Amino acid sequence: MKVANLSDPLPEPEPVVVPATAAALFARLDRANHAIVAAEIEKVETIHELCLAFKSLDEDAFGEACEKLTYRGADGTPAVAEFLSLEIGPLLGTSPGAAAGLIGDVLNCVYRHPVMWEAVRAGAVRWWRACQVISEVNRAGLSFADAQLVDARIAPKLCTLPPGRANRVLRGLIVAADPARARAREEQARAQRHVRVWAPTLDDGGCCQITGTLDAADALRLDGTLAHLAKALAVGGDERSLDHRRATALRILADPARALQLLGGLPAVSQAKATVVLHLTDDHMVDDALAGRLENHGPLTRETWIELLGHDRITIRPVVDLNAIAPVDSYEIPDRIRDAVAWRTPVDAFPYGNRLARGLDLDHTVPYAHASGAPPGQTRIDNLAPLSRTAHRAKTAGRWKLIQYEGGWLEWTSPAGLHYATGPYGTLREARPLTAA
Repeated sequence: MKVANLSDPLPEPEPVVVPATAAALFARLDRANHAIVAAEIEKVETIHELCLAFKSLDEDAFGEACEKLTYRGADGTPAVAEFLSLEIGPLLGTSPGAAAGLIGDVLNCVYRHPVMWEAVRAGAVRWWRACQVISEVNRAGLSFADAQLVDARIAPKLCTLPPGRANRVLRGLIVAADPARARAREEQARAQRHVRVWAPTLDDGGCCQITGTLDAADALRLDGTLAHLAKALAVGGDERSLDHRRATALRILADPARALQLLGGLPAVSQAKATVVLHLTDDHMVDDALAGRLENHGPLTRETWIELLGHDRITIRPVVDLNAIAPVDSYEIPDRIRDAVAWRTPVDAFPYGNRLARGLDLDHTVPYAHASGAPPGQTRIDNLAPLSRTAHRAKTAGRWKLIQYEGGWLEWTSPAGLHYATGPYGTLREARPLTAA
């Protein structure tokens, strides 16, 4: 082996080959990024100006449906007109709830984090990063004064530290700002127990993620029961992996009688029952490739439905025509009509609404007339739509105008004169651009 002599000249490094167009492309990318940041700043500054413009109400308005001042931000932020979020949301293509959250973030940044607000306006801190800080501080429940103390310390570091390091500094500042509240959060976290079943994504393939927090003793007992059930499944001939059998064991626990039979070495047959509501058109009859939607969870193939129910003996209740369900003359809405409206319009019918229809208000599109001699059949599917409480009140107050057409299509006109249509395909916004008056 040849030993290199330290006095020998170092070999020339290989030349770095840079495409001839690289400089122009990097400059173009830089300009595009600056344009995004500038537009982002203009957006949040405009929302702040709208909050200032909508900080008072019509003092002559009255009644339950009239607009109110509401606090979207945390301690120390001013109130704004309640229905402002209903204008901003559809204009930006987001739900009213998301718009209300955006208004709250802007107000929090302006009043509780003034140093960070100026850094955002200068382009030194991106808006998404500011929202992360605001969320951490608000979750900690810091007062107006404590939030400003944290703001003065963390804002300069956001300009220089990577997010991971800045977050560690931020959490330390939050604890130092209010040690008593930090201790209370720790005790609350230890006391809170929960189990949550998440709606599946396409990648989950018909499965659901489950998360939870249990007392240590309960967790150990559950772990032991899963181990016993998984072993019983293996004895019964289940050759799948231990993880797969443990997941199956957790499913079996949802059927206590079956779990007891399995643990006792007896044949374990599921006693579960299910109601399946099937929506069919002629197109669905072409082949056997049927898919069904599990309410609140999403579409599943027929084979997955069989696995979910545990057998292929399924009784199906067909819904032939939702509009054939007879209307009623009462203001109260019977369950059969309520269910039909939820099947036709499964989410909030307000522009870009995303809350599930179950549990929302059902609004009479043409207001229900209680006077004697009123027309019959006012409570019917084509005169009802699910709305969140805020949107319902804004419509009842006459601020938003609404017309309903066949098939669950609704035409909305906002107080500012913007037009939207909502229906089976989501929200459509009028194509013409806005112009200042």
